[in-house]
Amino acid sequence: MTEKFQMTIRERLPEEARCNEGNLRILMQTIFDFLLQFKQCSTPGDKQFEAMFENAMHQDLHRLLLKRINEVQTKDFSQEKWEAIALVISWGIFGSALQWSRNPQDRSFETMFEEVIEVLSFNLAPYWESTTR
Repeated sequence: MTEKFQMTIRERLPEEARCNEGNLRILMQTIFDFLLQFKQCSTPGDKQFEAMFENAMHQDLHRLLLKRINEVQTKDFSQEKWEAIALVISWGIFGSALQWSRNPQDRSFETMFEEVIEVLSFNLAPYWESTTR
């Protein structure tokens, strides 16, 4: 299952894609879609593997973000700060998508997605500015 997740990410977000709001939207859309599809296709027998899959998926997302950040990092922040940024972004995206996929009827996809994008974009603005100089 994690190979399918990684392949889906690569298809929607090529290796050369820059870190920006547009690509963040693509990444988030992919995570939300994948988690919802996983939940919809799961059987009662899959329940025992959910946490393991979710953990692997989050680790893949964190590694991807850290890799992309390391490719464009600037001298404005320390390595430790970049690692913290990747960790917070990965949990922000994954945690929100996981929460939503467990109860999609509680809040529309569009509302949840736009609220998360707004928070992440606001907090990532200094990072994006430092990578475009």
